[in-house]
Amino acid sequence: MFWKRAVSCAILIPIVIFAVQWSDPRLYFALVIGVTFLMLVEFSRLCKSIGMTEIRVAVVASGILFCASALIDRLAVEFVLALTLFLAFAFQILHRQINSAFMAITTTITGAVYIGWMFGYHLILLRKLNASLGESVGSELILFLVVVTWCGDTAAYILGRWLGKHKLIPQISPGKTVEGTIAGLCIGAIGGLVIWHLLLEEMFGPVHALGLGILLGIVSQISDLSESIVKRTADAKDSGTLIPGHGGFLDRCDSLIFSAPTLYYYFQYAIHA
Repeated sequence: MFWKRAVSCAILIPIVIFAVQWSDPRLYFALVIGVTFLMLVEFSRLCKSIGMTEIRVAVVASGILFCASALIDRLAVEFVLALTLFLAFAFQILHRQINSAFMAITTTITGAVYIGWMFGYHLILLRKLNASLGESVGSELILFLVVVTWCGDTAAYILGRWLGKHKLIPQISPGKTVEGTIAGLCIGAIGGLVIWHLLLEEMFGPVHALGLGILLGIVSQISDLSESIVKRTADAKDSGTLIPGHGGFLDRCDSLIFSAPTLYYYFQYAIHA
């Protein structure tokens, strides 16, 4: 499993870095929308195993609309949220599945907001900071985010298996340990400080860098556990099988779902304000 994870990371990390740093943002936007689409499909499959069978089209369509609202200035996110609510009800009315209709509607809205808005929408907004600020800060913030969360994930996995003796929350994630979580927070914060020193020193100071590293580390752990709740409810070990050693795209990107908006709003209101 370790070597499968290592090979997958060796392939995926250069692709992510190239897409983030490439001067033409269209490649990055296409990558985010594509990954968001796959995550939405995996989420709908998990819901199907729970019994929510008639939500896939509504979840995927609504989630992608949230991504589109980040790209198209005239497409307000409030309109997309209202349309998502309407589509969720309309879809169930057409299928006449009364017994499970309300749960399916709730699940549709949750999936669209959870993945489409929290993940895709905010990752696109982060990259668009390049245009609004006239520099590459958006790309550099995304690298900061990826390094903190993925270094933290990797350290928590490796050191947790090596040193972990105390289970964190076994009812939700049986493999996570207290020792691994602490190691992940520390290594993630150190990785963030390295990226800050190399790319972001002129944008904000070391206190913000360290605080952001710790904050994103905590939020990414909560984000990871949140996806574990969905998988435990669906009685599934992984969300998919597309990434060897990692499971699906939802498994690989779960730590970014809550940490991406955290970084965006922290930068907007605590640093750039």
